[in-house]
Formats: sequence, C-alpha cells, structure tokens
Amino acid sequence: MTMKLKFIFMALFLSLSPFAASENIDYGNPTAILSRRPIFCNIFHSWGFIGDSLASGEHESRDEKGKKHYHDLYEYSWGQRMCAAMGVKGDNYSQGGETARGWIRNFWNTPKNHNHNIDAKQSPKQAYIIALGVNDQRLKIPVGQVDKDIDMSDFNKNADTFSGCYGGIIQRVRSISPDSKIFVVTDPGRAESRVRGDYNDVIRKMAEKFKGVYLIDLEKDMDKLYKPGTDFRNRFFLGGHMNAMGYEYTAWLFMTYIDRIIEQHPDDFRQAAFIRTPYKY
Repeated sequence: MTMKLKFIFMALFLSLSPFAASENIDYGNPTAILSRRPIFCNIFHSWGFIGDSLASGEHESRDEKGKKHYHDLYEYSWGQRMCAAMGVKGDNYSQGGETARGWIRNFWNTPKNHNHNIDAKQSPKQAYIIALGVNDQRLKIPVGQVDKDIDMSDFNKNADTFSGCYGGIIQRVRSISPDSKIFVVTDPGRAESRVRGDYNDVIRKMAEKFKGVYLIDLEKDMDKLYKPGTDFRNRFFLGGHMNAMGYEYTAWLFMTYIDRIIEQHPDDFRQAAFIRTPYKY
C-alpha cells in the first residue's frame, strides 16, 4: 500500500471516529486516539468475556407489529471482534440481562445460559474482561461495601450484594487461573449518574483490592459518548444496544485502552506468556 493510500484510509477512519471533531484532544484519555492495530493485547492468546447484553453482541429487532426482540449475536460481540483482530481465541461468558449475582449461578454454579450453557470453569484463560453492572443498577441489587462484603479466604462467604458477587467473580476466575490478568469496566452512562456512580465506585475498588486487576474507566473517559443524541448513539446503536459497527468500534476502544494499561505497567506483564503454564522467571 502506498503512503498516500495509508493517509487516505487514516483520514477516512478519523472522519468516522466520534473524537474526530474534537479540536482539543485529551491525550491523557487512553481512548482519545484509537489504535488501528492491536499491539500489546496480542501477548494474551486466550480471553474470557464476562458480562451482560453489551458483552454478548446483543441486537434489537422489531417484528411486523413493532414488538421488540433481543438476540445475543456472539459473533458480533466486541469480545469476538477483538479476537478476530488479534488472531486469538476467546469465549463469551455473557448474556442479555445478566447481573453479577446471576452470572455466578448461570455461568459457574449450574451453567444455564444463552451461549450453549457454556461453563466458565472448563476452559481457564490468560486474560478476562468483566463488564457487568447495568442490570444490577436496573434491578436495584444492593451495592454493598467492598471492604466488608468480600471474604478473601472463601468466596462462598461473600455477601449477596453487588460488591460481594462482583468480587466473587474475580475470586472464582482466580481459582482456576491464578495468574490471569483481569480488566474491569465501568458503566459509561446509561443509568442516573448518582446511582451509576455508586456501582462504578465498587468496580474501581476491585482494581485496588485485587492484584492483577486493571480498570477500564469508561464512565470517566467515555461518558459523553454514550449519551442520547450523540453521533456515537445515532450511528452505532439500534435502540438500547449497539449495532455491528458499534461493537466493532468498541473492540478497538478496548484494545487501545488495554494497550495503554500494559504500556504503563510493563513489569506486571513481563511473564504474560507463562500464564496457564508451569513456568516462572
């Protein structure tokens, strides 16, 4: 490809980017300029994606009477689009309507879910992304307290709150993949801000409480993007869920964010190739 064509393709991409019109790019925001190819994400060859409808590629459709229907199209999920870009494998432990409490039941204790009843215990991964909380807010599941609701010695004793269940998911993942790297994602802004903030604060504290857990703070860095009436919502959503373009964009957003995290914490990832092996350095 000639240099001229490269510039043309870059200009085309930037013209589609929600950040393209910004005259004041915030270079402290990991997602201000999206990567056009995954870099450090490629150090992980197996991924697990834990979440709700926005992690399962859910699409909305309408029948001839205008009634809404919902479809988990996993092949279009941002997780599978990440794997396609990186040339690696990953599994979706996600489904529409899922909560942290429900995930433990539906994907761990007695697997019964939309993704062929996949069992999260059966295929440990090197890296995981957890994107839960929207439905916990909607159902008003008690937020709880991170410091009080998580029993670090036995996750079965955790409180039945969002804090206890979310921490319990991390603990369960670590029970099958002790050295895995886990990226937790805040809700970027569909619930009322004060309520959303309480749940997101729990997610932020997970990155402080557990070693090897890293924050993808979409509420902080992408809040305006998801609000009704924005270019992103108008172009990349069908109703309350993203369309194929939206999931593709989100895949690149996550890869860019994770690349930045790894770049900023290189010592944490030096032995990534040894995760799920008997080797150490």
